[in-house]
Amino acid sequence: MKQTIVTAFVLLTFVFVTSNAQQPQTKALRLSQFSSVSQTVGTTDITITYHRPGVKGREIWGKLVPFGEVWRSGANNATVFTFSDDVIIAGKQLKAGKYSFFTIPTGNDWTIIFNSVADQWGAYSYDSTKNILTFTVKPEAAPHEEWLSYSFSDLSVSSAKVSLRWEKIAVSFPITVDLQANLKKYEDNFTALAWQQAASYARYAYDSKTDWEKGMESVDRSIAINKNYSNMTLKAQLLAQKEKWSDAVKTGEEGLALGSKAGANTTNFEKQVKEWKEKLPAKKK
Repeated sequence: MKQTIVTAFVLLTFVFVTSNAQQPQTKALRLSQFSSVSQTVGTTDITITYHRPGVKGREIWGKLVPFGEVWRSGANNATVFTFSDDVIIAGKQLKAGKYSFFTIPTGNDWTIIFNSVADQWGAYSYDSTKNILTFTVKPEAAPHEEWLSYSFSDLSVSSAKVSLRWEKIAVSFPITVDLQANLKKYEDNFTALAWQQAASYARYAYDSKTDWEKGMESVDRSIAINKNYSNMTLKAQLLAQKEKWSDAVKTGEEGLALGSKAGANTTNFEKQVKEWKEKLPAKKK
């Protein structure tokens, strides 16, 4: 009887846990629904996330959205802009990152605000001391837009125009990127990754004392991509591992010169090179 009760309890527990695990994820219905729009400009990804209120026959400007007050520029959470690289807006640089986006509408012009506190509800916790960039633009008359929207237009390889549209108003401003600087950055990142990956395999070959030939191929490939103190000293160590003392010393001294130029701490490696020199035949000293 006791065993039957225990078995029944275990079965009921399993059914309860299983049924709970199968419950669908709960989502709250919001009348101003979530939306996002993204655009790549050059190599820079720009994403805007926001909620879309509807006009619904209401008077918007100066009424539902008061003039002269900070507005979340959407509904629910504050609108957020995310930039994968530094950008230039209104002639000023804005660092890569995530920003809340506010505006202060008036009948004549709008103040545009990028604020460093990205995740906040509405403008209730808005703190002007956290503003990173502000400037003003003129609103334009536009065809009726029932649901607030953000869009990108006037695209080029290094710029795009962002527009907020709602009711019969459009507010726009350009975003530009330093394409050459970004390309150089990504090129440098790729080069660094390439030489480091090749050197990593060479280091594995050295540490494990296996596949020495492949290790040399890898370190030579690393050096061909970006010759530096790290991969030159690694090649010297591989040469020393096969007791190729003359080549190890020559490569090591070249590595030391690179290390000195780069301001590296070469003390330990200098000791290694000195030990290798002592293994050279007397006539080569």
